[in-house]
Amino acid sequence: MMKRFVTTIILLVVFGAAISASAADLRIHGDFNNRFMVYTNHNDWLQSEKGVIHDGTVAESWGEVRYRLWLDAATNDGKVKGVWACEVGGLEYGKPGSVGRSVGGSYSGDAINLETRWLYTDFQLPWVTGKARLRLGLQPFNVNPYLWKETIMGVTADIASGPLNLKLGWLRPYRDETKDPDDDVEDLDAFYGRLNFKPLPNISAAVFGLYMQGDSGNHDPAAYATITSQHYEIKKFANKYDLNLYTLGTDGKANLSGFFVDWDLMYQGGSIDGANFKESYNGWDYNEGATDKNFDVSAWFAHVDVGFELDKMRFTYIFWYASGDDDGSDGDLDAFMAIDIDRTDNICIFKAKYVDDDYYTEKDYLLDKGFIMNKLAFDYKVSKKIKVGTSAMYMMTAEDIVYVDDNGRERKEDSVGVEFDAYLQYKIYSDLEFAFNAGYLFCDDAMDFWEQGHRDGKSDEDIFVSSCRVRYKF
Repeated sequence: MMKRFVTTIILLVVFGAAISASAADLRIHGDFNNRFMVYTNHNDWLQSEKGVIHDGTVAESWGEVRYRLWLDAATNDGKVKGVWACEVGGLEYGKPGSVGRSVGGSYSGDAINLETRWLYTDFQLPWVTGKARLRLGLQPFNVNPYLWKETIMGVTADIASGPLNLKLGWLRPYRDETKDPDDDVEDLDAFYGRLNFKPLPNISAAVFGLYMQGDSGNHDPAAYATITSQHYEIKKFANKYDLNLYTLGTDGKANLSGFFVDWDLMYQGGSIDGANFKESYNGWDYNEGATDKNFDVSAWFAHVDVGFELDKMRFTYIFWYASGDDDGSDGDLDAFMAIDIDRTDNICIFKAKYVDDDYYTEKDYLLDKGFIMNKLAFDYKVSKKIKVGTSAMYMMTAEDIVYVDDNGRERKEDSVGVEFDAYLQYKIYSDLEFAFNAGYLFCDDAMDFWEQGHRDGKSDEDIFVSSCRVRYKF
């Protein structure tokens, strides 16, 4: 399949060169990312929301590839553009695969790994003066990087006039293929609006709103679907609940003579009806949770970066607060919910490691307990080819993680710990990069919640992760 795709693109480019000037301008782009887990002492932790921490080392090293190819086909005047992108992701050295699975790097090659990444048409509206473009299909979408920044099917508009830029969108995360005339349509839809304002070249601000609405076909209270603290993220909900959720926010940035600030502020409200809630994790249950509930949502998120640039150096302080929930059984959900994001602010918990298909969480919080981040970062551009950096962060949950330890004692903890990260990036050629990073998390007592076989209210293990990559982009 991959060979056929590449062959098709090559043929299109060859034939495209002979087409008249009124035909499409075809361009191929690529991102060939070769990644390696150099070493981790806790591979048991890097399991995409299922991670645990065993008493003792669970060491591992591996290599993998993620390659992306995309084709841009645009008219010479740029008024119409079509994009088709594919990806082979997470193909690990020596990992066996089977037909239909996105793995397979063992004997005799791979399994079926080809994934459609983007597939959209973007064009200028013909009856509008100035920039007014419409995009249709599977496309990159960004409401806010702490709320929703990923690929999604939808229709979006981008209209600009002077310092104002208006963005509108209808997105379809889930479709219910109703065939019975007696059944209600139970799709999940999202509606989006954003107004950007740029009064000066180095200052920008925006206000935005997002509304998500979906109905569930499950109206039997005895069979209501369950929200868990472990999978507290909108993309995990599908159409299991009656969802009416809105998010209102503002964000922006400014850079004044080397001093800079970035900010984000969001309020989330609405309701999730027809659901149960349970504080469960890997078979552990602390309480009965909530059953047959209609939940009211009221949550907050705030973030700020403040810093300055001096010659080749950059100093940054980062803070964010994602509200948490102290009682999931009370019918109120006070914890901020991401929709679909990939945070890279941290190596040991988030996705900053270069083998970014392996992580504990992609969200900007832990469980339904929210998150508080305090981070200091230093970046230094040694030369045109070399850049290095380091950071230190202290992390907490916004609300206590409440659990029962192995001795039957109730524990309440919120301190996640202190982490130190560092990286080096080296340009072998202008389009080929080698990079290395490493992080060490000194776990504090809240991490005892994830320990297996030694849960006693005190953290007994630390986490170390180091990774590297060789990346060719064109």
